[in-house]
Amino acid sequence: MQKDNVIYRQAAVDAARKCSVKEVTPDYMLIDKAEIMTELMMLPSAQPEEAIPVSWIEARIERFKAEDNAFCGLTANIMFVMLNEWKREQEGETE
Repeated sequence: MQKDNVIYRQAAVDAARKCSVKEVTPDYMLIDKAEIMTELMMLPSAQPEEAIPVSWIEARIERFKAEDNAFCGLTANIMFVMLNEWKREQEGETE
């Protein structure tokens, strides 16, 4: 599976700042495009985190709930609580 070749924004800004300024006027700053491209191409790729789809987790919770034993019920409840806590964090809510 091919991953996107993503770089971090701050790393790109830092790379651009390394490039030398060729000319500065009040309205214009000239920098070497080739130099910027070289710096950007040298940045390491920022690989996104692998993620488990929420729908997959919710399906597993339902599967555990359907089992007729205490261990599966407990597992379903723990997963449910963790998923809801994660959802609250994504919405910016804190404890």
